[in-house]
Amino acid sequence: MGERYECNLDPAVLKKAIAELNEPQDNDERLAAIDKLRERFQEEQQDLELLRTDDMFFLRFLRAKKYNHEKAYNMLVNYHIQRRDFREVFDKVDNPELLSDVLTHGACVPIRQKASDGSTVVIGRPGIGQPDSAKMTDFLAMIILTTEALLTEDEAVQVHGLTVIADYSFFNMNLLKQFTPTFGKKMGGVLGDAMPSRLKSMNVVNEYKIFTIIYNIMKPFSKPKMRKRLELHGNNFTNLHKKVEASGLPEFLAGTGPGLDVMGWKEKILSSTGQGEDTAL
Repeated sequence: MGERYECNLDPAVLKKAIAELNEPQDNDERLAAIDKLRERFQEEQQDLELLRTDDMFFLRFLRAKKYNHEKAYNMLVNYHIQRRDFREVFDKVDNPELLSDVLTHGACVPIRQKASDGSTVVIGRPGIGQPDSAKMTDFLAMIILTTEALLTEDEAVQVHGLTVIADYSFFNMNLLKQFTPTFGKKMGGVLGDAMPSRLKSMNVVNEYKIFTIIYNIMKPFSKPKMRKRLELHGNNFTNLHKKVEASGLPEFLAGTGPGLDVMGWKEKILSSTGQGEDTAL
């Protein structure tokens, strides 16, 4: 298990965690919640191999569910079930070099600019650079890898959450054919019930009519809270810029900020993700 967790959050971030996530201010109480979650999983889930045993691993699930033990436990179990059963995605998560082409094209990249609520901004572009060969399983693996890397890189991301901008400019019939109800259910199971992150806002741009089909597939597998956080912008970025300042967004989102650091993010993913207990989710 290693050294026990000691909170090093910035005072302002810790204050937010206490107010919004029910984070205990006393570290002994925090450790007790971690131990309870760890011990229950080990006692009740004999058929699932626990991925990690360190405190930070369990803390992510507690924060994602505002320290509700039952909800955090269910998410922890669901995560391990997904890792076991959805191997066509998690084989790539465990071996990110298999996603080298997707990384090179910048299918999922975070930016420096924070959203107005302090959340970290991630830009996804399914299908970019691969009109005939893009795979939805690759894109989902990239979402997972990016989320895991951000949660590891900065603990404050666990508190502030994520703002996602999904650009559907490159989404085509090749990808749409792969987006079956079966895949939609699996994707919803991973992103909605297994990933220990806080999705603060989902913003879809350049979606046109094709997104209606995707939305109707995903709707039965999406929770009402998630649907409320979804906003469709088309090619009008006015409301998007209220959430994320244009000065921090790239030109293709009508911003005046720098372009995406695609190669920098590729290097970070390939060098630091999935290599040891401290970096895997």
